[in-house]
Amino acid sequence: MLAGLVDELRSVGIAVSVGEHLDAARALSVMSLQDKEVVGGALQCLLVKNAEELEAFDLIFDLYTAGTAQVGAELVSAMSDAELRDTLRAVVGSDDAQVRRLLADEYVRRFGGLEPGRPVAGVFALIYAEAAAGLDSIRAELLADLVALADGSGLGGGGGGGSSGGGSGGSGALAGRLRDDRADRAIEAIRADLRAAVRRALVADRGARAVRATMWVRLAEDIDIVTASAAEVTAMTEAIGPLVQRLTHVLAQLAVHRKRKLSIRRTLQRSMGTGGVPFRLATEPARPPRPEIVVLCDMSGSVAAFSRFTLDLLVALDSRLSRLRVFSFVDGLADITTMVRDARAEGRRIDPREAAGGAIRLNGSSDYGWVLREFAATRAHQLSRRSVVLVVGDARTNYGDPAESALAEIADWAGQVYWLNPEPRRYWNDGDSVIGKYAPWCGQVRECRTLRQIADFVQSLATAAS
Repeated sequence: MLAGLVDELRSVGIAVSVGEHLDAARALSVMSLQDKEVVGGALQCLLVKNAEELEAFDLIFDLYTAGTAQVGAELVSAMSDAELRDTLRAVVGSDDAQVRRLLADEYVRRFGGLEPGRPVAGVFALIYAEAAAGLDSIRAELLADLVALADGSGLGGGGGGGSSGGGSGGSGALAGRLRDDRADRAIEAIRADLRAAVRRALVADRGARAVRATMWVRLAEDIDIVTASAAEVTAMTEAIGPLVQRLTHVLAQLAVHRKRKLSIRRTLQRSMGTGGVPFRLATEPARPPRPEIVVLCDMSGSVAAFSRFTLDLLVALDSRLSRLRVFSFVDGLADITTMVRDARAEGRRIDPREAAGGAIRLNGSSDYGWVLREFAATRAHQLSRRSVVLVVGDARTNYGDPAESALAEIADWAGQVYWLNPEPRRYWNDGDSVIGKYAPWCGQVRECRTLRQIADFVQSLATAAS
């Protein structure tokens, strides 16, 4: 089990060394294997080094331990359909995970319609099991019980907020929302149990490796930002924090490699003991760099998904960098630095439509040539050798003038220009893509469709600094 688990962890990008594999094997040899939670916790400590990898580890661990026999399965299988539902209703919202797992396994076995040997993903089995469980009706019953409990204790006001008195309507509405949230969390826990039961049934029939291949388990940093689902976007958003920390650490480390300047005053002071001969030279500490990061972010429809993620990243970066300027563009150019700063202060995300509002000049189609000429004419003189210009976009000009000379002028004023392209490299310079014309004026042109690619770009900056 452990060897297969380690292989799968490596295949999805979780680095496990030989030494960590041996440590895990030694740990399993001296502990009881009957408690799955204890085994999983021990392997987490030994094999997982980043919090972002925990979800993928938990899923793969669940697959590779799905065949563990459960005490009490024969009692549940002997229940009638009515008894099965009554028992499920009794444990909804409880902490009795063992009983919920037994019930979920039985619902999938009895109602899932899985046939041995059929290469299915299990979606319909989950739908059939949820329908048989009657989760909607169970939720309604659970809400009715919560309302009755609140009425009996005098806390809920019947859930409607119809009582007189200042603020009672608001408190009643709040109590109603809390009851809804409690019921939703209880039902979602049952759905999660049913999903896990479907996975266990598929593993028992086809093996963990085959099931893992169909599930396409990926780390948040390997998810394609452009095609990510809502749940995957949430996972990536949660992973922005570590990426921002890494970027700011790289910027701070740039100071380590800066040359120290000779300190005339301190050198003369040291030479007093040698009759004025400066045997010992003194230097001033290298001043920490204060780079100005200038971001040009394409907000057009072709890169809308990536732009939304870029805005989240910029909001997070604004709290770490004192000199960050952000411009959005489509066929016009807009300074949204204040918008980013306000969003960070208010703890909210920026709506891409809000960011693109001032960046549309005519028809809303990308016009890189006009944008670069406008930036070069009105903003380039504000740049310095400390300025790092970061262009985020697909470099598709809709067959207009690319104005690469304007980018060359920007590069002359700035310390460095980098281009992050969210489009697959195989599509570069195809059709109206002119990324090849911009590349000579950029320090780097990188494909950035995932968090890992962005992290690799950040690491390349650190390498260049050293």
